[in-house]
Amino acid sequence: MPTPASRGQTIAPGAVGLPALSPGDAATEVGHALNKVLGAYRFYAEGHAALVEVQQRLIEAVRRYHEVTSEAVVLHVRSSALLLGDVVLVESASAKDSVTRPLFLEGVQEVLLQPGLDSEELSAFLGMWHRALQRTLPPEYDFYTWFWERGFEDIELVVAEVPASAETGESAQAEAQLAEREEQLFAELTRRQSSGSGRRRPVGHDEWLARLEAEVLAPVRAQDLVRSEAPAFAGASDTELAELRALLERERGGEGVHERSLWVVWGLLAVCREEERSELLAWMEELLSSLVSNGRWTELSQVVQGMTRDARASDARTPDLYAVTRLFFREKTRFALAQATAQPGLLLRVVELVSALPRDALQGVTDLLFELPSPEARGALAKLLVRRGISLNILVARASSLGEADLDWVQFLRESGPESLPLTAALLGHPRPEVRAALLSRLSPRDVEAQRSPLLKLLADPAVGVRGAALVLLVRYGVDAAVGPLVSRLDARMELRERMAVLRALADLGGPIAGAALRSSFERAQDIELKTHCARCIGILGDPRARPLLEAVANKLFAPRNLKQACREALAQLAPVG
Repeated sequence: MPTPASRGQTIAPGAVGLPALSPGDAATEVGHALNKVLGAYRFYAEGHAALVEVQQRLIEAVRRYHEVTSEAVVLHVRSSALLLGDVVLVESASAKDSVTRPLFLEGVQEVLLQPGLDSEELSAFLGMWHRALQRTLPPEYDFYTWFWERGFEDIELVVAEVPASAETGESAQAEAQLAEREEQLFAELTRRQSSGSGRRRPVGHDEWLARLEAEVLAPVRAQDLVRSEAPAFAGASDTELAELRALLERERGGEGVHERSLWVVWGLLAVCREEERSELLAWMEELLSSLVSNGRWTELSQVVQGMTRDARASDARTPDLYAVTRLFFREKTRFALAQATAQPGLLLRVVELVSALPRDALQGVTDLLFELPSPEARGALAKLLVRRGISLNILVARASSLGEADLDWVQFLRESGPESLPLTAALLGHPRPEVRAALLSRLSPRDVEAQRSPLLKLLADPAVGVRGAALVLLVRYGVDAAVGPLVSRLDARMELRERMAVLRALADLGGPIAGAALRSSFERAQDIELKTHCARCIGILGDPRARPLLEAVANKLFAPRNLKQACREALAQLAPVG
């Protein structure tokens, strides 16, 4: 890992090892590094070696931007995006899921990273940012206050002005006007903007921001998922409970499954004892799977929306919401959803239903991904999960479950950045040769450079088709490192056509090792067709050290005509001696 530069140290632009970058490229590099850091906080504790490494890459990207532009890094904060100039660094589908949420709610419009910023100060700021996202700041602080008390020297915040509060003695009419203006202000603040320019805008009172966060942007916290020890079935008699259960049983045992049954279970979950919870959830799973099997998509959507409203209105229902929505990915309901996607026109309905579920409930959706019967359905679900920020790293461990047709939708995942390299490597090791061969035809020059070692191993793959595809790919992009493995392949038993392909690849790649292998193959070849092919390959390579061998055969009186002709043509192509 590179040693962090000392505070204030600068590197001369154009120094050795640093490519010349445009300001836009430098901004994109900052955005990519920032995304990696914020993502790493989800998996590593502060101080972890992997986290330190990605933080170091970010500080290097920031310094590179300073060198290219000679200006501070000015991050423009929006409700669902973070911009650097005209370059969008981070963008989320909704303000609730945005990494800028804690900054935006406190009126932060810009974050300035000044030249001279060191890695220790940047790491402390990123740690504060992560804790604000996770709702783990000290209770006596908000992000803005804690930032100024830390006394950062090379990081600055530009914060919007706040209008006067109600305690200043404004009249009722003025308060009403202020409330109306606050609605307009939030509409302005959340409007999508293409750049960081624009005048400062006031954001309203702290009370309004708190209410906005509670109603619109409230995240899921660990304590939200812990049920309180409320009395079981408080206020309900045994007779009433018996009637509720009887109603539920009648609905479950009838010809159809109705929305009313779901609401009965939902109501029971609010007042049940903990030991009764598993039985109620089992009933709920049966009801949900039956609704899916019977194609009651409208009822399902209404149920999900209604339960979500209940959970937002009462924090006590949040555990129930997540317990119920996770049932969609239990075995019975998951199987019903997978079967539904096989019916014409229902894939869109399934995707819409899954998209309506809370993000935390989608953590178990990857099992459904592998059970979907068609690659089109898998691709649609995978794109939805990526938009919702669900990691698909499980594809690396379960790459053997993917087929040749899946490579089309996996393509957009493989092109998502360096973090997708393990997926490509896993697919190159797929147990089915037709998948390996199909993947080789889809690799780009960047893939070939990143996966050089696995590709060289495929030159000795048990499947002839895979060996041939790897050979064509390596020759097409001129990978000189393939010469050694190809020379070793000449000692193995191969069909004539494959051996001729290896010899031609050595001629195309060139080099002294390839020339020596071609001369040796020409001398040892007993088959006239193979010997003729070796002569032509030597001519393509233009190796002058093969001249005596070619002349000896070309001057033979009784040598085959085709062989002699090939030797004469090769002699005409050889480079001059010396």
